[in-house]
Amino acid sequence: MGTNGAAVPALNWSPCRGKFQCARADVPVSYREPAGAKLALSVIKLPASDPAHRIGSLFFNFGGPGTGGVSELTRFADRYPDELRARFDLVSFDPRGIGGSTAISCPGADQLPGRGSPLRPDQRDAFYAASAAAGKACAAGSPALLPHLSSANVARDMELLRQSVGDKALNLYGYSYGTYLGATYANLFPGTVRAITMDGTLDLVANATGAPGQQDEPVDVRADVARGQQQELDAFFDACVKAGPKCAFSAGDPRQKFADIFARLSQGPVGGVTLPSLLETINRAQYQSARWTKLAQTLTALAPASQGAAAAHPPVLDPYVATHSPGFLAVQCVDSDNPADPAAYDRVAASEAKRQPYFGTSAVFNMAQCIGWPARDQDRYPGPWNRPRKNPILIVNSRHDPATPLHDAQATARQLGDGRVLVVDGYGHTTLDVHSACASAALTRYFVDLTAPAEGAVCAPDFTPFP
Repeated sequence: MGTNGAAVPALNWSPCRGKFQCARADVPVSYREPAGAKLALSVIKLPASDPAHRIGSLFFNFGGPGTGGVSELTRFADRYPDELRARFDLVSFDPRGIGGSTAISCPGADQLPGRGSPLRPDQRDAFYAASAAAGKACAAGSPALLPHLSSANVARDMELLRQSVGDKALNLYGYSYGTYLGATYANLFPGTVRAITMDGTLDLVANATGAPGQQDEPVDVRADVARGQQQELDAFFDACVKAGPKCAFSAGDPRQKFADIFARLSQGPVGGVTLPSLLETINRAQYQSARWTKLAQTLTALAPASQGAAAAHPPVLDPYVATHSPGFLAVQCVDSDNPADPAAYDRVAASEAKRQPYFGTSAVFNMAQCIGWPARDQDRYPGPWNRPRKNPILIVNSRHDPATPLHDAQATARQLGDGRVLVVDGYGHTTLDVHSACASAALTRYFVDLTAPAEGAVCAPDFTPFP
């Protein structure tokens, strides 16, 4: 559908946030009615420091979904290489429904009760009822906006913004969820793509619909996020042993010690630490390996005096299940197909607990808040993903990423048909948390010269754990 003849908004820039400039853009709520109701986008720009050699604008999406681009650009702009900031205006915006743009209203959604466990029969119904509460709150507060928040409509907004800033083709740097937005734009508007970098990449097919035979699996099971988490946990154990005394958990067999901790917590809290709270701590530590030293100390404090607890194989009845923000859900639940029947989650949970005992059940229920989501976006984009484009898309991914595993990046490269993967040989989620001067230089060359790294290129991270 494209933008269906929607008017290009005029951006009246004014100084804001120190060296930045801000503007408002009015875009259609529904691109099926381009002259109908409008919503406002909050847009921010850091002008190129060398306007005489300016190439154009470089748009940013910092992930989420539900993360605002305005505050994040002010936070991260100085981190980008001088050459990139010299040659491009850095531009971002709060996506529709989020932050300073026309935002969804979900009254009471931030005061929801605890959800309990989906694996305990006496808590199961309460879990699903509590999971559905955020959707009901958003439907009550924003019934007109909720069916128009897909990534496809954000991509259409970005196409209007591209025209507003006067660029002939789009340059985009997308992190995490922003990779899905970038891929959506690249296939809705393949003729106006100059350069897109996808950093910490979702599996596009898994995120949208799943491959044939995966329709009864939740999105994170389709993407096999649990395998990525397990691989990073194994990498943590190996790095810990290699670090010796620098890692508090290095003595003995870390894998066996962790298995005993996990089994012990599966039977109840230890010193106020529950199994869900430990898994949440591990999840945070996996995003940034600078936190591994503290994680090793935490695990050491929990290690039982004697080994063998894991031999009993107690079932996991209390998985860690994240509670997502309404802004996250409002996009994710219309972008992704998920099973509608809680019984499907029960079936998958049993098999995933065997396949990935530490992280499998968390992945199963991670999107349980999407069950019965009270909106569908008829204009979402489910693929195909390989429409011909002029230049390759650069994919950057950590070798060990707990949220967007490398196998997802490799799958996405195949789905795009023109994806070029650059691996950062580190641990964590996106180069925002896995800094790499090598990757930064490669990104600059790609955006400035349209020179993509060679197939199979690998960059070292700037930080290694247990320094």
